[in-house]
Amino acid sequence: MFQRLVNFWVQSFVTERLLASKTFNAVAAKTHQHVSTITSKGQQTSNTFMKAFKENLEKERLNAKK
Repeated sequence: MFQRLVNFWVQSFVTERLLASKTFNAVAAKTHQHVSTITSKGQQTSNTFMKAFKENLEKERLNAKK
């Protein structure tokens, strides 16, 4: 029981210190920016792929009817 209480206090202390740290917040903001950029690029690639895939499916469907 005492160990859990100590762990809670330590985790709370560390969390509060990290959130108050300017360096931590700067790193977190930069990481968020990188993740957002990667996600955006991935979404664009995915949309391009899906468009081409659907067009090819439609062409195959039309060719199969002939």
